[in-house]
Amino acid sequence: RCYILSNENGKIQLSLRQSRLNPKSNSKVEDVEITGIKDVKEGQLVRGYVKSITPSGVFFGLSTSLLGRILFQNVSPYFVQKHSLYEKYLPEGKLLTAKVLGVTEKHIELSLLPEDTGMPSVLPESLGLPRYDAEEEKREANDREKKEEVKLKTKRRRGNSERTGKIHWDQAEELYRVGKKKIKLHSRLAKIRNYSIWEMKPKRKKICPADENDSGIEVYYREEDDQEEEAAKKKSKIKKPGEAPRLQVSMGFTWDEDVNAMDMSVLNQKEDSSESDEEDEPKSKLKKQTKKEKELEKQKKEKELCKLEAALMDPGRQPQSADDFDRLVLSSPNSSILWLQYMAFHLQATEIEKARAVAERALKTICFREEQEKLNVWVALLNLENMYGTEETLMKVFERAVQYNEPLKVFQHLCDIYANSEKYKQAEELYHTMLKRFRQEKSVWLKYASFLLKQGQTEATHRLLERALKALPTKEHVDVISRFAQLEFRFGDPEHAKALFESTLSSYPKRTDIWSIYMDIMIKHGSQKEVRDIFERVIHLSLTPKKMKFFFKRYLDYEKKFGTTESVLAVKRAALEYVEAKSSFADT
Repeated sequence: RCYILSNENGKIQLSLRQSRLNPKSNSKVEDVEITGIKDVKEGQLVRGYVKSITPSGVFFGLSTSLLGRILFQNVSPYFVQKHSLYEKYLPEGKLLTAKVLGVTEKHIELSLLPEDTGMPSVLPESLGLPRYDAEEEKREANDREKKEEVKLKTKRRRGNSERTGKIHWDQAEELYRVGKKKIKLHSRLAKIRNYSIWEMKPKRKKICPADENDSGIEVYYREEDDQEEEAAKKKSKIKKPGEAPRLQVSMGFTWDEDVNAMDMSVLNQKEDSSESDEEDEPKSKLKKQTKKEKELEKQKKEKELCKLEAALMDPGRQPQSADDFDRLVLSSPNSSILWLQYMAFHLQATEIEKARAVAERALKTICFREEQEKLNVWVALLNLENMYGTEETLMKVFERAVQYNEPLKVFQHLCDIYANSEKYKQAEELYHTMLKRFRQEKSVWLKYASFLLKQGQTEATHRLLERALKALPTKEHVDVISRFAQLEFRFGDPEHAKALFESTLSSYPKRTDIWSIYMDIMIKHGSQKEVRDIFERVIHLSLTPKKMKFFFKRYLDYEKKFGTTESVLAVKRAALEYVEAKSSFADT
């Protein structure tokens, strides 16, 4: 039991939906019926069937009249180089669940990725295919490692600077006792990031009077000589009640002596060690990282080049971009199939102007001797204008095509385009023009007869046969009648077709080609009795032995396939009688 949706042009569309078979039932509708693009919304989960797989993606049927496209990167998370693998796991008619990514006025973009649909991937993991996101994860891991290395370097530098900025008071006192020489600390303080020798805070140019834990010595750090002298004069001793007297410095430090003039064993040891740690360690690491990065980049570039070369050398590789098509048409400029695929690539992306430009470029590029290749491009351009252009642009292309090609072929192709796009009125007008312009061409009459019979106009076809016999030369009549009869068998009235054959064979009984055609058609469309009657009539004709042998052999093969043992023996006896009769006639 089923529900009939439509019955047009001999095609019946059926539905098995319970909501149509039992409209009164309150059962939940699992898949909402989609009648147009307005019923599809972005983010919606829909179910449909795989219609076809093309170089631009997988086409997904949502209803009898609505198709969606799934790009290959949205079919599976795995990278597939050969699209024939999709045909194995996505056969035509397979039911799948997809997510709507985007909806425009004419296109629906879908996705079959597991993260979108919640379903398993259409390609199994056991195939061992690379994932699209593998390179991104590797890049993110490398970025994280680099960030961690930078953090570790920063921590080490901070630790070194803090250790270098603190020198114990005992060491400073020992330096003062032993030295009795002047030290120039200006450059040293600058190198240890503006720290004073006695736990000076970073980037401060002045040390305030000491508190309880301080050394008791005030140090003023000035960048100019006059300011340094004033700082030396302002030093003083601070003493609190209950505390032991602190160390006093009777003379201030001066900052104009060379640092090499004094034995700086302790200070130089710590400063040099910290500075060498800070400078040498990054340099060594930088060198190692540079070598590694160079090697990795070199290996990565080599792999990419190898992949690219292998892909370009693969003869079964499908072009994926305009550059790929440009390379193909440059290598084979006279191949119309490549130019047509290039046009289809742009049409799938609704780039109509680019498709027109490709067609014009093909017409200029293909050699003038390749007439059929050029005609293929002209036909494709006519199809494009018929589908996406206006009647005016179509006529302009048609007039140009007639000038550069055989007019009859262009007319016939345009008639086929009109008929296939169901523009029957324009097709009939064009056929009338062709009958006036090419009335001596048998193919024009036959194509128009086929067109009328497909439209169900049998009476018009009978009148057309009469007109054809008047217009065409006599030698073409038998062949035209036979071809009209064949068309009648396929699209019209079989009884009228039989009558045409019988009248022709009665007038021309020795035309064995017509007998053979009549037998073939009756074997397909007639009964066994009618076929046997035709064979019996043929084997009793007075034809040459060679032709009679051909018909006896066909009769015997037919009886072996569809008859009985007795019927086979009867044909053999008839053949033997014919041979004996011929031999006796020859003897006499």
